[in-house]
Amino acid sequence: MAKRIVKQHELNFLKRELKFLEDSEILPAGKANEIDGIYEVQKLSFTKTLLYVGSILIGAGVLSFIASNWDEIGKTVKLLLIIAIFLASNLAGYKMEKNYPKTSRGLYYLGILVFGAGIFLIEQMFHLGTNSQNAFLWWSLGIMPLAWVLRDKWILLASSLFVLKYLLDGQYLQGVNIPYWTLLWIAAIYILNEKIGFSKVTGFVTGLVSLTFIGTIVSFILNRSDYTDFPYVYGLIYLVIGVALVHSKGKVRDIYVVLGYLVHGAAALLLSFEDTWPVDWIYIPFSVLYLLYVLYLIKRGSLISIIILCVMIFRFYLDLSFEFLPKSFVFIIGGFLLLGFGFYFEKQRKKGVSVHE
Repeated sequence: MAKRIVKQHELNFLKRELKFLEDSEILPAGKANEIDGIYEVQKLSFTKTLLYVGSILIGAGVLSFIASNWDEIGKTVKLLLIIAIFLASNLAGYKMEKNYPKTSRGLYYLGILVFGAGIFLIEQMFHLGTNSQNAFLWWSLGIMPLAWVLRDKWILLASSLFVLKYLLDGQYLQGVNIPYWTLLWIAAIYILNEKIGFSKVTGFVTGLVSLTFIGTIVSFILNRSDYTDFPYVYGLIYLVIGVALVHSKGKVRDIYVVLGYLVHGAAALLLSFEDTWPVDWIYIPFSVLYLLYVLYLIKRGSLISIIILCVMIFRFYLDLSFEFLPKSFVFIIGGFLLLGFGFYFEKQRKKGVSVHE
């Protein structure tokens, strides 16, 4: 029988459960080792590594050659050269797909690199004068169908990262306008991620893209208001979003719950500073209420909330200690605090506390 390939953390979980079942005499003695032998940890493929790194080097070399001789090549030749390399990479990948799947995938990745670089080079060649950030959006759109056809999680991840890069453009973050069309990209990436086999990394990045898009809307609205002192508005909005995601456990995938913890933790950290609020004393009652909320989450068994609590406590410790204590004591006491936090964190993990209960 061919062994089932699993990830290391999945095998570790399986071993713990099998040991528990054997100790509980639900499984007969020796059965755990027999079942364990069916599984094998997924290993990094040396062949894949060589092929993928080789594809990247070829792509970089070809594009470097074109770029270095850019002024000496005619526009028609430039365009045909880019198209030819792109088509040759994908055609060779298609022809080798059946007999040499790993090499085929490497050639597809080469085609993706050429496609993206081609967008930038053509934009430069014809002096289109568009924002270079737009190239990332079209790059994302261009490789999305390939991710679907190949059912490739890495290509879809690249597509989501390109959309995130596009949204981080200054005009959107500063609220000049709202890129409504990116909603189509976000929806497409989300659906594809579900269709081709859910990737937690892609799901996490898609969540970041969605949060960034919400930020562009907030910036747009606040940019048109007369009141400019609004850091707390961002903090409160993302705090609510984070808390909503945390309490959606069971209704959304776990990675979005984890993202919720990170979002409301980061938002609360921002709101815990005096300068964030229009009225300076508000940060005190807010911080007290938030710490009580985090303690409630810890009581429910949330491991991430312990980390958030440690960060908040350490933040206030540094704020107060630098003002009243010598620097040497600040570092010594801070070190003991971190050791204490680490000990408590490890203790809770041994108890089997969930990461995001």
